[in-house]
Amino acid sequence: MAHKTLKQEVWRLILIPSLAITLLLSATLSYLYISQLNKFVSHRGSMLTLKTAQLSQYALSQNDRNMVQSILNASLEEPFVRAVSLHTLADDKTWHAGPVFFPLTEAAKTDWQEPHEQNTAKSIRFSSPVVDDNDAMIGRLELELLTSPFLVIRYETLLITILVTLLCLILAAVLAVRLHEKITQPLGHIRNVVQKLAAGKLHTRVDTQQSREFTELAAAVNNVGSSMEVTRDDMQLHMDQYTEDLRETLETIEIQNIELDIARKQALEASRIKSEFLANTSHEIRTPLNGILGFTNLTLKTELDEQQRDYLNTIRDSAQNLLTIINDILDFSKIEAGKLTLDYAPLQLRRVVEETLHILAPDAHEKHIQLINYIDQEIPACLLGDPLRFKQILSNLTSNAIKFSPKGNIVINIGLVSKTESQVVIRVEVRDQGIGLSNEQKEGLFKAFAQVDNSSSREHGGTGLGLAICKGLVERMGGEIDVDSEPEKGSVFWFTAKLGIDKRQPIHAAFNVQEQHILVCGENPQVNAQITGMLHRWQAHCHSITTIHDIFPVLRQAHNTPQAFSLVILDIAPEDRKIKPIFLQNLIEQFEVEFGCDVIVCCTTTHQRQFKNQADNPRLTVINKPVTVDSLQQAVSRQLNIQVREARPLDNNTDAIPFRSAISVLIVDDNAANLQLAAELLRGLNTKVVTASSGKQALELCELGKFDIIFMDIQMPGMDGLETTRRIRETESDKERTPIIALTAHSMTEQKSELLIAGMDDCVSKPVSENQLAHIISRWTAMSGKKDAGSLATSNRSAPPLLPAVTQAPDDLATVDIALGLQLANFKPALARDMLKMLLENLPSELADINKAFRDNDFLHLEERVHRMYGSSCYCGVPRLKKISSLLDKLLQAKQYNQTEEVIASLNLIIEDILLWAKGKDIDALFGLSPNK
Repeated sequence: MAHKTLKQEVWRLILIPSLAITLLLSATLSYLYISQLNKFVSHRGSMLTLKTAQLSQYALSQNDRNMVQSILNASLEEPFVRAVSLHTLADDKTWHAGPVFFPLTEAAKTDWQEPHEQNTAKSIRFSSPVVDDNDAMIGRLELELLTSPFLVIRYETLLITILVTLLCLILAAVLAVRLHEKITQPLGHIRNVVQKLAAGKLHTRVDTQQSREFTELAAAVNNVGSSMEVTRDDMQLHMDQYTEDLRETLETIEIQNIELDIARKQALEASRIKSEFLANTSHEIRTPLNGILGFTNLTLKTELDEQQRDYLNTIRDSAQNLLTIINDILDFSKIEAGKLTLDYAPLQLRRVVEETLHILAPDAHEKHIQLINYIDQEIPACLLGDPLRFKQILSNLTSNAIKFSPKGNIVINIGLVSKTESQVVIRVEVRDQGIGLSNEQKEGLFKAFAQVDNSSSREHGGTGLGLAICKGLVERMGGEIDVDSEPEKGSVFWFTAKLGIDKRQPIHAAFNVQEQHILVCGENPQVNAQITGMLHRWQAHCHSITTIHDIFPVLRQAHNTPQAFSLVILDIAPEDRKIKPIFLQNLIEQFEVEFGCDVIVCCTTTHQRQFKNQADNPRLTVINKPVTVDSLQQAVSRQLNIQVREARPLDNNTDAIPFRSAISVLIVDDNAANLQLAAELLRGLNTKVVTASSGKQALELCELGKFDIIFMDIQMPGMDGLETTRRIRETESDKERTPIIALTAHSMTEQKSELLIAGMDDCVSKPVSENQLAHIISRWTAMSGKKDAGSLATSNRSAPPLLPAVTQAPDDLATVDIALGLQLANFKPALARDMLKMLLENLPSELADINKAFRDNDFLHLEERVHRMYGSSCYCGVPRLKKISSLLDKLLQAKQYNQTEEVIASLNLIIEDILLWAKGKDIDALFGLSPNK
């Protein structure tokens, strides 16, 4: 809000009220004066008319006609009387003196019994009846009085009023200006003094003032100035002392810095020794663990009974888990340094979860805790992500739940948050019934070395790194992690993860038990719900009870009916001691004799050892807890004698399947050299190649026809590869999806993950070879069911030609490496020559564009040109140029523009060396070709 000036306030408080009062008084007085003047004119005209009428009555009573005229003429001698007229009723005669009356501006009065007045344009006409002694009307008298003299009086009055008003206003303005000056001049002086004090001129003082208020203000300002001057002198004195102390302190710090530098070098050496120790130790530990894992896997391939195989699986999984734990410390250091990258490989979610729970089950069962998992059926079976890291997160959260839970269930619930064509976001919850956490404990829970509290640490152990590592891994999966908990009410640790969808989804096993009725008995409702959920997935008719005593009533009620049960699944809790081997044997015999149904027992390994004698009973199948889909499916199929067609995963090795017809391939790249090389390599693989130099051209070609596979460059001017891919996907249906393979100059895991999630199907790094192209085409055309890659193998490939000897530096990267260029061109001399010539022709103009963009700070254009040069150098046998352009490309992508100047200078030198090398050389001869070939 703008503040008003003092001048505005003076005008508002003095001049405006004065103006209003003056105008009000002037208007009031003028109105009153003019009103009195009008009354005076009316009264005077009425009196003159009445007087003349009385005199005229006397003359008429004397019948003196001359006297009547004389009276009328005498009336004209009165000031402002213009004309007089007398009309007698008896003889209807009129006497008139003066000029003719002005015409009336209003209708004439017809009632002459009463006096009245009427207005004309320039006068007022007064009328009065003439009566005799008996008050009988004998005539009427009219007198016209001029109004112009009275108008002059009115104008004079208004003029005087205006002049007086103006004088009053001028006087008020003068007084307001004087008052403003009396206030603002001292204030301005005091303000200047304060500003000088603020500027450091502390000797400045306010002059003596006339007004008492300003005198007091001036004294206060002068006191402040004096205090500031004294304070400055004191501060200067202290500053001198502090400067001396600081000089001595700096000398001490300098000595300490030397000591710290020595200590830092010692610490770095100690850190190096520690890193070597950790590396050597981890290697020494990994070696026997790998031996354990290797021989365990070999043993699993031999003939084993079910219990031995289960033990060996536990040994294998535990060794693998131990190997993961050994890497935790190294993982944490990588996370802190930002160097930990995730793999992007097939991830079978259900298998990962079940393997994790199988490893942790013995510890849980020892505490009588059951592990239960629910997985949303909407989640695809095969995902893309890092299975080891996902398993590491789940294992850590579940083991913590076991550690801090004295009893109850631990439920792992995995639900679908969102799903697109190429990725899913899932939410994993680990719910326990443990000690719970307070708000204070939750705040630092995901920090390194954080513990619930000291007492819990001593009771439960742990280093405090697990949750910190989980947080770092979850963030790299594009998710978040948190906990919902209250003391003594358990905890729910949850995290979200963004995973890709593997296009090679397996064909599910044909397992259908919809004609079977199965009875599930267990005291734990959540375990019952897990088992019945699996059975419902296979279309089985299920009935669940929670006490073993209800089995026989339920079986008898359904016996000899279409709803008779053919299978009983008995769940035995880890802490259950009621079911003895003899009791179980009696149950099986009674079920077989009376109801003709088989039994599946779900129990821990402890119970399995107790039931070992019943293992050969064909009516009984024992499966280990926690219950998995595969184990339950195999047990049900065995007991019900149902053949199961195993789920067939799509085979990645499709190179042996022969072609039926040629493959149509679209290559999209803005670099002409890259486009030519890739096209030549693909033509050598018996493919039909179509090229496009931009995303727009690729879209036009896709509209004209369908391709079996598309190779898409990522960085292109205008429409890049990602946008082009999105446009193509918008025009496709699921049944007509064309595999799109990204061609990228970088092989970073994060970039590959981003490309696949964005809608591409695979990713290859430049420079690509013929073998890479053959493998990619074989893999994706076979999966699409259209063709296969058997004929992609080039059986008639010629041997590499003998080249003239080229002398290169043995230890350094060569400026131009002819042998490398020939190798990149798949040993095709003509193609290698054309690639090198194209590079040499374009280098001067490309270098000029790069230098101009750098000088103009046009880093976007600079990044495009450098990336283009890097793509060209990947195929031409110029390793030094490839190395320096790759470094410059990475710096520009990371927006580290302040570090590019030296790299661009090196790029200029390398290009000058290449151009200098090319002068005078016969490129054709270097590749063993004649000029006309």
